[in-house]
Amino acid sequence: MEKDPASSVGGVICRQCNLSIPFHGCLLDFGTCRTKPGQYCIKEVLIKGGIHWYSIEGCTESQDQCFQRILTPHQIYSTHCCYRPLCNF
Repeated sequence: MEKDPASSVGGVICRQCNLSIPFHGCLLDFGTCRTKPGQYCIKEVLIKGGIHWYSIEGCTESQDQCFQRILTPHQIYSTHCCYRPLCNF
């Protein structure tokens, strides 16, 4: 069986960014982070009242953070995880 190339180098590199606004890009750009075993690249998004309030991109602390979706009448909070280099752009 062939070994995953990402795991052989100690994880993948993810984009790390806070307070990303779609038409302005990253306001506080931290560059990148590298995942540890069991971690993934993550992108979190909050949409409130139809307005994109923020996005956060980086590395997860645990798999529990992945693939959450909370819908209320006024907001959508979702997270998406992946495990390829810089897949959270």
